[in-house]
Parts: sequence; structure tokens; C-alpha cells
Amino acid sequence: MNIIFFNRKHNRPIRLQLNPKIIGSAAAGLFVLASSIGATGYWAYNKLTSSPVAQLSAADLAQQEELAAMAARMADIQARMMRIDALGAHLAESAKVKGDEFDFSRKPPMGGPEQPIELPETTADVDKSLSSLGTALELREAQLLALDKVLQSRRQQVNLNNMPVRDAYISSNFGYRADPMTGRTAFHGGIDFAGTEGSDVYSVADGVVTYSGQRTGYGNVVEINHGDGLVTRYAHARAVAVKAGDMVSKDQLVAYMGSTGRSTGTHLHYEVLRNGKQIDPTTFIRVAKR
Repeated sequence: MNIIFFNRKHNRPIRLQLNPKIIGSAAAGLFVLASSIGATGYWAYNKLTSSPVAQLSAADLAQQEELAAMAARMADIQARMMRIDALGAHLAESAKVKGDEFDFSRKPPMGGPEQPIELPETTADVDKSLSSLGTALELREAQLLALDKVLQSRRQQVNLNNMPVRDAYISSNFGYRADPMTGRTAFHGGIDFAGTEGSDVYSVADGVVTYSGQRTGYGNVVEINHGDGLVTRYAHARAVAVKAGDMVSKDQLVAYMGSTGRSTGTHLHYEVLRNGKQIDPTTFIRVAKR
């Protein structure tokens, strides 16, 4: 193949003769180059479409679906809690139970420093929320079980004829006495049993623990609702062995004798209340000693 160029400077043509083999080689080279460019473009396209950005979008989509499923589960738990609250309120009203421990119309007492509101963003956050709701649901169910226990007790005659301690003696009776701190006449709303530090203190009957902790004057104290308007109180304990909401049986360990609160020495201050009013436990104690 001949290619002719005209050179204006020299005013004469320039002839270039190409060998067919060279042309074939050049064509093959151009084909290889074009193929390489195409392959490179295809690789770059695949690289871009399979980049972390694209993968992240897919992961986000999957996470959104998981969050939606968890949100549906959360809504189901909340609906169950509402039904349980309504049932609890109905049972408490029907049983005419007094006391905040069975007041389903109020939110449970809580507190702590204020924290900024953060919406769940990860599955871990939602799992934490679901766990909290599950715990609240369990507490509601425990309350209903406790309330049912009280109702069962009401259907039976409550018997408090039992001793709250063993190997102890009565150091102060129910009624008016000289106050051990001031010496002035004052009303004593229970019976004091003197004994050894750390001695076991027992529930005198089946019931539900409605309070367990410290209280002014009483020190460490446990209160148990036995139904039929009867409550027993065990005060000045060195330590308590039960918590509010626990269901206890007759002769179950509930505390250890001590001298906490307004006390002059190791003893158990034992009270019996009927419809919120302190009554003399002596009758129950005398029957128990027979």
C-alpha cells in the first residue's frame, strides 16, 4: 500500500510505502488496545457498582426492615401492657385493695437525671428498648400474681396465730408505756421481742411483701399484706431477706433481728394492722404459744 503526502515547502510529493504485514500488526494492536480500554471500563463500572457505598445502601435497607419488625414487636408488647394494666385496675377495684403497691392507674415511682431523648438508630438500641418493655411486662404480671394471691387469701380466713421469732422474750407490750428515749408516756403500737443479733425473723402467715427497706423510726422494716385488711410489720431488722412484690409463705424467713432505727438494743418490733390501724398482737401470740 502506497500513501502519498504533498510537501508544500519542497513542492514535491512524498511517497510512503507500507507493508501489508505492518498494517495487519497495527490493526491487531489497535484491536487489542480497544479491547483493553473496554475491559478497563467494564472493570471500573463493576468496581463502582459494587463499592462500599452500594453495599452500605443494601445493608441500610436490611437494617430498616429489621427495625420495622422490631417496632412491630414493640407495639405488640405495649398493647399487652395496656391490657394487663386494665385487668390489674379492674382486679384491684373489685378487691377494694388499698395501697400504692396495687394502684395500676399511676405510673411506677422513678427518677434520675434528665437525659436528651434519643430515638433508636441501631438494632442494639431497639433490643435494649424491647428488653426494658419485657421487664416492665414481667413486673406487671408479678403484680397481678401477687394481687391474685391476696384475693385468694381473702377467700380464706386469715390466721395470724403464729410467732415471728424463736428463742426470744417480750421486752415491751402493746399500748401506753414510758418512752425508752424520752421517758415520757407514749403509745407503743406493737410488741417488742428481745433476742440475739442476727436471729431469724419469720412471716406469721402467707402474704405479699408490700414494703421492704428503711423507714424513719423503724430502721430496716418489712411489711406483709395477708389479705382481709390485715398487715404485719417487722421493724429494726439488721437486714431484710425479701423485697417488695415477693410472695411469702407462713414461717418464711423475711429479716434478721437487729437494732436499726430508733432503738436502744437488739430486738424485733412486731405490729399487726387491720385496715391501716394498729391492733394488739397479743391475742395472736397467746394462741400461738398454746
